[in-house]
Amino acid sequence: MSMDYEQFSQDVTDTAAAKRAVDEFAKKQVDGVHICPRCGQLTVKERLVTNALSRHADVYICDACGMDEAIRDMKGQPLPLKDWAIAKIPR
Repeated sequence: MSMDYEQFSQDVTDTAAAKRAVDEFAKKQVDGVHICPRCGQLTVKERLVTNALSRHADVYICDACGMDEAIRDMKGQPLPLKDWAIAKIPR
């Protein structure tokens, strides 16, 4: 499946916006209960270092998402940042 220039351009724009959203969230992530930026659930444990560190962004994610990332990476099918919950929140 190939994409045309307009689709490619939109994908690049969406990916850059998602990366900014994840990076901004990561700057605010401190110990305490948080949503997981990947799935959007309130599953990140209070002590951040006890959670999974994403393989694709410098941010903590819940353990379930950490396991999903590992499995997807083994298959070569990572979840694009633009599909993360934090990227879908209107800015």
